[in-house]
Amino acid sequence: MANSENEVLEKGVQGMDTYEDEIDLMDYFLVLWKRKWFILLASALPALIVGLVIFFSPRDCTLTFTYNQALGEKDFMILEDTFYSEENIGKLIGKLQAADFKDVAQKLAGAHIREIVAFEVSPSFLLANVKNFEEAQQFKQIKGSLLLVRITLDSDKDMSRAALIFRENIENVMPLYSEKEYLNQSVIGFKNKMAIIEEAKYTLNLGLERKKSTLEKLKKLSSGGLDKLPSDNIVLQFSDMKDSSVYLPLPYQRQAVETQIINTEEQVRTNNEMYDYYTGLLKLSERLLGCVDKAITSDNTLGQFCSSLIDTQTEYKDSVQIADYLKAYIKKVENKVANSMPITEKPRICPIAKGTIKKTGIVFVIAFMLSVFTAFLREGLQKRDVRNEK
Repeated sequence: MANSENEVLEKGVQGMDTYEDEIDLMDYFLVLWKRKWFILLASALPALIVGLVIFFSPRDCTLTFTYNQALGEKDFMILEDTFYSEENIGKLIGKLQAADFKDVAQKLAGAHIREIVAFEVSPSFLLANVKNFEEAQQFKQIKGSLLLVRITLDSDKDMSRAALIFRENIENVMPLYSEKEYLNQSVIGFKNKMAIIEEAKYTLNLGLERKKSTLEKLKKLSSGGLDKLPSDNIVLQFSDMKDSSVYLPLPYQRQAVETQIINTEEQVRTNNEMYDYYTGLLKLSERLLGCVDKAITSDNTLGQFCSSLIDTQTEYKDSVQIADYLKAYIKKVENKVANSMPITEKPRICPIAKGTIKKTGIVFVIAFMLSVFTAFLREGLQKRDVRNEK
């Protein structure tokens, strides 16, 4: 059989004309036919090996926890940055190694954390359908109503135990970082409000002294009969009382200035009270911030942090406003603890499709192309050797 194929090929070669650049499809067909078994084995064998390896390899599994949390785009980015931070990854690696999940811990150490734990918000923040800047700004105001945490591992054997470590970190540690960010922003906000009051303090005091001086001078004025109030049938109309008070009769001018003095004094008193209030809130927020840092360092949970706040309420009995603020903050933390539980306590473990047929087909196509190229290359080398021998 092989001899007859060689004879047919030699006849085809002998029948070639002098135009070597012309493409003869028959020659290509003869080469493919001659090397058919080589091409078949070189194409099928790698595809078969890859298919068997994929088929018998462990199948990746995924577990998805769904939380009823409304997160804006900024909150979602803070969550991801905090979870993927080196500090938090170090905690996860330590707990995984202690639980004898060394393979998973090694993947985390190798910067494969996003392949293991991924976050998603529904509805998504993707701006695929946004056409202009205004729509983009409106889209950023949307808050996702559900937070999906997808955990992917290469085996379902210990999936539940390993996923529990990630879940405890997300439900107990991540909220502490969120509270730390909230308290940091609160401290900055209180300082800004105090700065605004301090900036306005000099202007208000200067204006108050000016009004008092004006009143004293108005009292010393004598208008010769104009001090009497006008009769009731006279009506004065002004569009701007502040700038038009100089046109009023002298008694009314004095009353207007006295009213302005009273309003300014009340504004000064209110600012002083608000300044003291913000000072108390600033001290409280800085103390709470220290408690959060201590809880994070001690590896405490959000619930333990909330319990420690309840014990500090007795220290603020003398300040009603600060005590009310602390009560409201504790209530907010308690609500966050209640909302940190997933909607489904034990979600189903879902195997991920390996894509064996698709991957095997790709390997077969690549191997087929390489084998055909190799077949033509070998045939060309053989022809060159034959010509050199002649």
